[in-house]
Amino acid sequence: MRYRLLLVMLALLWAWAPAQAAPLKLTIDASAARAVLDALDSTTLTADQARAIARLPGNQGLIRKSRSYGNPADDESFAAALVAAAHGDDKAADPSGFNFAGVRRQSAVLRRVLAELEDRQTGLIEAAKRRIADYTPAGLDTPITGYLVVGGTSGGFAFGDPQFYLNLGYFPDARLATTILEHELYHAIQGAAASPARQARVSKCLARARIPAHLTDLFGSLAQEGTASAVGDVLALPKDGSGTVAEERRKFARNVGLVSRSVALLELSVHALATRAIDYDSVYALGFYGDEILYALGYVMAKAIEREQGPKAIAALLADPTGAGFINRYRRLKAYGTTDDTPKLGRKTLAWAQRMAVCAR
Repeated sequence: MRYRLLLVMLALLWAWAPAQAAPLKLTIDASAARAVLDALDSTTLTADQARAIARLPGNQGLIRKSRSYGNPADDESFAAALVAAAHGDDKAADPSGFNFAGVRRQSAVLRRVLAELEDRQTGLIEAAKRRIADYTPAGLDTPITGYLVVGGTSGGFAFGDPQFYLNLGYFPDARLATTILEHELYHAIQGAAASPARQARVSKCLARARIPAHLTDLFGSLAQEGTASAVGDVLALPKDGSGTVAEERRKFARNVGLVSRSVALLELSVHALATRAIDYDSVYALGFYGDEILYALGYVMAKAIEREQGPKAIAALLADPTGAGFINRYRRLKAYGTTDDTPKLGRKTLAWAQRMAVCAR
């Protein structure tokens, strides 16, 4: 009788136990980076060989990213730039901005970084997977692929699907590269968690509520970049680091220290979109390119949420495609507006986020 009762109790405990996140199904594909580095060591590289390298999935991401900047990028321009760099022709035209000559000059360093990332003894990739698991909703088991690349004009990027790209040329240090990998991997998690059906319902709701066009894009970018920056936390890198590590940490710390300007920019951006005073591309470029001013505000907000409510509160935000839930959760924190680490947001920002809340549920 006692044995049967024990089994019943165990079954109930199992049923009531909170769901655990499934192990992250992450594949790291370094073939694109390795192929480009090998090609740059070959002064006999042919156009056909370079075209085959261009067709690797990671390098297709580089081409796609270059096109997103308005460059005339394709397999042919990739191959031409790679052949020119391999042959030492640093003056050749490079309209797509692949900058393979720069990659060639730091080839030895990049090979060391790649080797350290792939070394099972260092465990950098496994540590990144464990960290990401804390911020991932239970039941999300979409396979994700990360591509290590070299070349181009972007350090890390994703396209809203369960894939991401990390340009080692921008992060010639394995610890820093791992931190940026965590940031980009979380973008892939965001893409995997997105529900097209829910997005369609939310879009209809926003239209009925007469929410200004692109306001949800602004709030969504703030939430996505802020939470990804908190997960891949540059400020968690050693304070006594040197070289690229020290420089990346210094730049981000400076922006966080000037977070009041981020609050002002967000408020001005909301006003501009609500009054149609400026187009969204211009608003996005000002906040998320260059100095990446709004990254810092999103980071501060995400870290405040995590401090008070834990990583799972960040994971819960993935279900909201509007970004308004991120702002509303932040404004409800006990510490909101009481310290420099929890600055108050602008009146228009809060008002529109509150109005959008009905669509975020």
